[in-house]
Amino acid sequence: MTVTPHAPARVPARPPAPGRAARWVGRAPAGVRPYLESLRLDRPVGSWLLVVPGWIALGAVSGPRDGVLLGLLLLVYGVLSRGAACGLNDVLDARFDAQVPRTAGRPVASGRLAPGRALVLCVAVGAAAPLVMGFWSVEAVVWAAAGAPLAAVYPYMKRVTHWPHVWLGITINWTVPLVYVLLTGGFGLGGRVLYGAVICWAVGTDVIYACQDREADVRAGVRSAAVLLGRRSRVLVGGVYAGCVALLAWFGVVTGLGPLFWPGLCVVAGQLGWQVWRADPADVAACGRAFATNPLCGLLILLAVLAGRIGTLG
Repeated sequence: MTVTPHAPARVPARPPAPGRAARWVGRAPAGVRPYLESLRLDRPVGSWLLVVPGWIALGAVSGPRDGVLLGLLLLVYGVLSRGAACGLNDVLDARFDAQVPRTAGRPVASGRLAPGRALVLCVAVGAAAPLVMGFWSVEAVVWAAAGAPLAAVYPYMKRVTHWPHVWLGITINWTVPLVYVLLTGGFGLGGRVLYGAVICWAVGTDVIYACQDREADVRAGVRSAAVLLGRRSRVLVGGVYAGCVALLAWFGVVTGLGPLFWPGLCVVAGQLGWQVWRADPADVAACGRAFATNPLCGLLILLAVLAGRIGTLG
């Protein structure tokens, strides 16, 4: 099947992603590789940013037995749902991606994968993602599926607002209300405060990510806070990261976390502060390196919460 590329005739090669996952995808047969790349299996950072908030919620409310099982289910659910969302995003944004050097090599934008095939792939994977939660309960399937419309709408946000990052934060952290409803039967104050904290965190990470493409996005007509604010994006990132730390502190108080939580929160604050210092909006490489540290930041939050629960787990 001949695929008509969305990009100009000379398409830059897709930049290689670092790490073991990228090497695994790179060894796949040439005909399979575009499908794996469409699901972002070569770039797992985004999957971690979807899974870790759910693990943080688990750390706050689950016992060890429930935490292990549901944590594994969330890992599979997160990888599948993130892959489906990225595949849909590639289909809808192929025209924009072809104009941005960092994304021009994506399978659909470069013409290596037909849009129809990419759409079938993301629909199939997206349907499978909530079904994974059936190993927990029917209610888990319903709640997981309820997050799908949020992900489907996200690609349109950058067409209508400079703040798609907020919608992404609401969407990518859907595992937090999911965990709270499944394990506590509701979404009380502690859950809502944690949800707000990780939304602030996601907004900051996504603005840093968007700074990598700011100039190309201006030419392509894509909207983002990075486009709107330019070099002042760093002020916004600092503000939402400060909000994240403040809400995490409130979360510690509301949920009665023990004294070991607070040194951990200080480490998290230091890591987020390092990101703000390092992510100069004018330095694409620095923004990429700062963004890539966010899975570590999420694990630091998780460790702080677990440390705060020492003596209460049973």
